[in-house]
Amino acid sequence: MIKANHSLFHSWLINQYTSYILNTDFQAVKIKGDIIADNRSVLLIPNHFSWWDGFFGWHINQNIFRKKFHVMMLEQELSQRMFFSRVGAFSVNLGSRSIIESLNYSIEILESPSNLLLMFPQGKLESQHVNVVKFHKGIERIAGSVHNTRIIFAVCLTDYFSNRKPTLTISLKEYNGTRELEIMQQEFNNHLQHCIVQQDINQQI
Repeated sequence: MIKANHSLFHSWLINQYTSYILNTDFQAVKIKGDIIADNRSVLLIPNHFSWWDGFFGWHINQNIFRKKFHVMMLEQELSQRMFFSRVGAFSVNLGSRSIIESLNYSIEILESPSNLLLMFPQGKLESQHVNVVKFHKGIERIAGSVHNTRIIFAVCLTDYFSNRKPTLTISLKEYNGTRELEIMQQEFNNHLQHCIVQQDINQQI
């Protein structure tokens, strides 16, 4: 397993890069939801549809939570992009017994209130047009093991409408229900469906 190895310089670098590409490649970036930071750790759970998703998570953290950033990445991908370990990435090997080590490491991260963990529940890239997200079981173990962490759902949607560049809308919602897989999954999908409907309504106004 590859653990996170944070570097202040690399974090500054990725912050500059993320700000630059979001400003140049998007018409606008909007964050919605009445979420404010507090002294608890954060488990950030977004949909996973693009190369951009890690950068979206970084942007959310920088603008809302300002925590020490962590993200779980597939070991094969991280081993080829070790730069990301310097900004909080650590590995998981889904087909190996070492997945237990990665899950325990995730729990350890969330036990510190200064940390944020970005975790993609789908475990793989899927089209933005998939409107039912299925959670992997590991997220239940993590969420159920750290009771004083906040669970924040993030639905990220892009649309061009009449512009050359897309607009990114990030809709945040805090989840306060029971930490069972099926219930968390259903509540995330309810939030996803609501965001899709609102995306269309906002365009018509």
